[in-house]
Amino acid sequence: MPGTTSSDLSELAAARKRIAELEAELAIHRRDAELLSEVTSPKAVRSRTRDGP
Repeated sequence: MPGTTSSDLSELAAARKRIAELEAELAIHRRDAELLSEVTSPKAVRSRTRDGP
């Protein structure tokens, strides 16, 4: 990038790396929430009791 210092590029690379880490962490939390909602939803409880453990 014209006019961009090596310090700026280094900071940008670190920011992109951190964004990727946070996106991965968010994906894990979203998946956890999906799994928890399946376990705690009344529909899931009803189907388990009807079909057995």
